[in-house]
Amino acid sequence: MKQAAEIFRVATPGRHEIRMQVAEGDLVVSHIVGRGVHEGELLGIPATNREVETAGIAIHRIREGKIVEYWTVVEVARVLQQVGALPGAPG
Repeated sequence: MKQAAEIFRVATPGRHEIRMQVAEGDLVVSHIVGRGVHEGELLGIPATNREVETAGIAIHRIREGKIVEYWTVVEVARVLQQVGALPGAPG
């Protein structure tokens, strides 16, 4: 997960914001929005200098203060539309 976040951060420097976070038992769920400018290679796509915004949900299972499992859903298609790699208007 850190590697994926770092790839996005380097390719599209900007800001990530946790809009909502809920914890229950051993689970933590976060709704995250990332915004930046496509200044570096992203998924093999050269920099376009276009603004990008994406949202995602991350679910972490915590045991003894450490993440032991995680699941994520991210709007990759939306980012690809914003940088011109996929047809269609960004949603």
